Amino acid sequence: MPQIKQVFTVNHPRPVVWARFQDLPQVAECLPGASLTDPVTATHAAGRMTVKLGPVRADFGGAVEIEADEASYTGKIAGTGMDKSHGSRAKGNVVYTLEETANATATKVTVMVDYTLAGSLAQFARGGIVDAVADQICREFATNLETQLNAEREQAAEPTPDGCAANPAGAVVKPAPHRAKELNAIGLIVAILRRKVRVLLGRA
Repeated sequence: MPQIKQVFTVNHPRPVVWARFQDLPQVAECLPGASLTDPVTATHAAGRMTVKLGPVRADFGGAVEIEADEASYTGKIAGTGMDKSHGSRAKGNVVYTLEETANATATKVTVMVDYTLAGSLAQFARGGIVDAVADQICREFATNLETQLNAEREQAAEPTPDGCAANPAGAVVKPAPHRAKELNAIGLIVAILRRKVRVLLGRA
């Protein structure tokens, strides 16, 4: 089973990032191309993931089972999905680990993904395309998560007319909801093709 590893840093303490990872609707808001289709529970969610690969638009609908261990700051998401228009199926396991940085003000996130892709879209599992798409998803997710948490921190620090903080102790502040845009990976495909051409020319 192919495996992908992604690592990124969020400039917020580990407990804050962990709490956000357990809030799946807010996580989905940060994930490009993702949307939830049913109410979520602590262990189950259903949704869709849409990725545009040039003229091909993959739209997977499916469900995930969720496990989380706060003692070790690790979690697992196991999911399956199907793209009916292409007759393709996907299955994957995501394991994430949160580690404190040296000064405990930021969090290192490590994500390991094992996946299988069957059907007409399985061709995209070759040539580094899936790895490139995963890299773009991870980078956009990290940026969106950072922006989301920064907005909440700024909102919580804003004073009210009476001079008190806008967010009383213990209150949870939610940013305005937004819809994650569809992930368009055509630029990545072009970059991969260019790299392959450069390698071939170098060998020639």
